Amino acid sequence: MIKYPVETIRDFCIQVWERVGLSPENARVCTDTLLAAELRGVRTHGVTHMKDYCTRMTLGTLANGDTMEFTLTSPSTLLVDAKFTMGTVAANKVMDRCIQEAKKSGACFAAVRNGCHYGLGAYYPMKAAKENMIGLSLTNTSPLVSPSGGADPLLGTNPISIAIPAGRYPDLVLDMATSTVAKGKISLALKEGNDIPLGWALDSEGKPTTSAAKADKGSLTPFGGYKGYGLGLVVSLLSFALSGADMDINLPKFFDRPDTFSNGGYFMGAIDVNRFCPADVFKIRVDTFLDILKNCRPAAGSTGVMIPGEIEIQRAQKIQQEGIELSDATLRDFREMSEAYGVPYVF
Repeated sequence: MIKYPVETIRDFCIQVWERVGLSPENARVCTDTLLAAELRGVRTHGVTHMKDYCTRMTLGTLANGDTMEFTLTSPSTLLVDAKFTMGTVAANKVMDRCIQEAKKSGACFAAVRNGCHYGLGAYYPMKAAKENMIGLSLTNTSPLVSPSGGADPLLGTNPISIAIPAGRYPDLVLDMATSTVAKGKISLALKEGNDIPLGWALDSEGKPTTSAAKADKGSLTPFGGYKGYGLGLVVSLLSFALSGADMDINLPKFFDRPDTFSNGGYFMGAIDVNRFCPADVFKIRVDTFLDILKNCRPAAGSTGVMIPGEIEIQRAQKIQQEGIELSDATLRDFREMSEAYGVPYVF
């Protein structure tokens, strides 16, 4: 795969987003979120799905964000109707509002309905960490994961994303699906004609498989067996039961059913560290514990302990310098978008 400058991709994507109906500000926000995924090495949540999002915008099953409704139900709780807004736009708006309210009340959490696929979950809590806050973002997704001991997909991949501010270290960022892998990795393997590792998924008969095609028709496994299943269930309940979004089992496969509205749920929030102790003191405490972890004796065959988010920071620095790799499949999508929306093809 050929590498392309980040700014070249950024300019192209912003132009496309504006042509399909996003405001210049929302086009920038959306592009920044997708590129953050690329920079952190999470290609499955980056520009590979750009064409899919644009198709939904054209069909009207994604909105531009102008009609979102925010209801402050207390100084620290929000109920949000995203009105099927492009997920990256909606989630950014929700986290921004949570941060704004948390500065007044100390903490704010939002339950969101009529939400759509929002890409890189870590992006939103990372915004809170930059404001000396602990950020959290959860979302339910279409049923792709079988519960521990089951063969049918009844739960979403239901990711958990948390960011905690640090001092000398980069902010700690935990970003993980409650499935063994994100569904996007299956989709990417299918799109690029690759097999998948054993243990990622089951086929339609509930048997382990290495075929991306069979996995696509089967189900993902929860990570860590019943532990991942339990966490995925909690994420689901916080995401849909508080907000009035649909259960996982009623959500359409977002990229397979572009003509169908998706009433997904988010649960997002920000906690102001300064309401508990001075942020500088908190960061010293965090750094002290991270020092202990980093100084741990390496296990056999290991180069040492990594902090959650550390690998992604290293990747981002390298990719920012060297450029982003775009697969042939993504380049084909870019060429089609160029022709469809009248944006110059620069790749």
